[in-house]
Amino acid sequence: MLHFGISPCPNDTFIFYAMIKEKIDLRGYKFNFIIEDVETLNNLCLHKSLPISKVSVHAFYYLQNDYDILNSGGAVSELGPVAVTKDLEKLKELSEIKIALPGKLTTASALMWFYWKKNFPDKKYSLKFLTFNEIFDKLANDEVNIGVLIHEGRFIYESLGLKLIVDLGEFWKNETGTYIPLGCIIAKKNIINKKILEEIIRESIYYSIKNTKEVLPFIKNYAQELNDEVIISHINTYVNEFSINLGDKGQKSVITFIKKIEAEGIWN
Repeated sequence: MLHFGISPCPNDTFIFYAMIKEKIDLRGYKFNFIIEDVETLNNLCLHKSLPISKVSVHAFYYLQNDYDILNSGGAVSELGPVAVTKDLEKLKELSEIKIALPGKLTTASALMWFYWKKNFPDKKYSLKFLTFNEIFDKLANDEVNIGVLIHEGRFIYESLGLKLIVDLGEFWKNETGTYIPLGCIIAKKNIINKKILEEIIRESIYYSIKNTKEVLPFIKNYAQELNDEVIISHINTYVNEFSINLGDKGQKSVITFIKKIEAEGIWN
């Protein structure tokens, strides 16, 4: 029995549906899936509590000695988190900006740091680390000035009256010329047969692609946004060729991200 951490976001529940429901050949493996917010998974892996898990690539920076990245199941894309605000004009007047981030170890947190350091190096800031679904309320109640949105957030912020400051995916692509390595599946270094695990994950993805209507109700059990169009847009954005095989381009994006953290640090 292997404990396997995934997040409740639609791309994860889509990818791993067939494994969770045992719709495919699991090659004798038994998995106990633990579905938690990605920042919870990041911290569980920091404590070495999960043998296999989805984590943020930012978190992987601290996990490299104990875990390897699997070549399937991850999220690499041209589109990433967005930084939004309720009032663009008010931002210009503030001497200190309150920023809500979806977890200290998320890739979104690191991306916002890279953007902030380049564009506002002398501006004062304070940080609130929240679960991704709490950020909307904090923005609405003026408890923070900027919110960094992940998961379904990038698809619905306009409908909530929020204004875009920057698409951090576009910023990253312009800065580095690489895709954004948002999340990856990692396995402890002592786990053998990682290639077999990658094959199982790929088969799970192919099953969901062929049986999307069957999978949608399961996804909605965990999704924050239940609109079919939003869910499908989310899946189409983050379940792609890199989810099936990270490949050279995906690996390059991870290496570039890790080197960027090494060069520029992270929030002080």
